[in-house]
Amino acid sequence: MGTCGRVLDHIERGNIDFKEIKSIVLDEADQMLKQGFKEDIDKIVAECKRQKGSEMQICLFSATIPGWVRQVAATHMKPGVRIVDLAQNLKNKTARQVDHLAIMCPYQNRMSALGDILTVYGHGGKIIVFT
Repeated sequence: MGTCGRVLDHIERGNIDFKEIKSIVLDEADQMLKQGFKEDIDKIVAECKRQKGSEMQICLFSATIPGWVRQVAATHMKPGVRIVDLAQNLKNKTARQVDHLAIMCPYQNRMSALGDILTVYGHGGKIIVFT
C-alpha cells in the first residue's frame, strides 16, 4: 500500500516484488486521475502486469464515476468490467440511508470528541470518520 510516488520509487529502486499480488486497489480514483496521476497509475499497473501477468484484480473506488473515469478504467480492466454505483441517479450523489454530519472540534479535544461521536452516533453500527 502506498501513494503513487512512493510505489514508483520502490519500483525504480527494484525493491518491490509484485509476483504474488492479487489485487490493485485505487481509492478516490477520480481525484487521482483528475490531479494528473494517470501516467503514474499506468506505470504501476504495467509493472504489476509485467511481474504477475493478467491474473490480478483491479478495483477502482470513487464517490463519483464520470464518463472519463470509466474510459480510463476500461484501459486497465478486463472485458465485462462491473461498475457498481451505490448513489445511482441521486442528485447529490449520497446514499439516502447514510447520515452525514460535520462536527467542529478543537484539535486538543479530538480524541475525547471521537469517543463521544462513536458512542452517540454509532448505535452498534458502522461509522466512517473523516478528519
